[in-house]
Amino acid sequence: AEHLQALLPQQIWNLSSGINAEYGDVSVYPKKELPFFLVFTAGLCLFTLSLALLTHFYPIFMGELARIALEYFATPFAMIAEHLQALLPQQIWNLLTRA
Repeated sequence: AEHLQALLPQQIWNLSSGINAEYGDVSVYPKKELPFFLVFTAGLCLFTLSLALLTHFYPIFMGELARIALEYFATPFAMIAEHLQALLPQQIWNLLTRA
């Protein structure tokens, strides 16, 4: 072991590769991708966290943004309801909308 102390790193590499030659090359597996549900869950958590922080620090602005978003997504349903009201007779419409 004392004679190995004087060897240079390249000589040590050559010596070790000769010893381990019978095992062949070490295979390197490709890095696996994360499963979709983990990526989706992490993204959903980050999105929820950012919404919570923005709502905490800017409540008025986020309230207005929520109102605008609800109006934007409710507009198609309101248009469909108007078209159905025009197409259906008044008695059927009253039966459908009665609570």
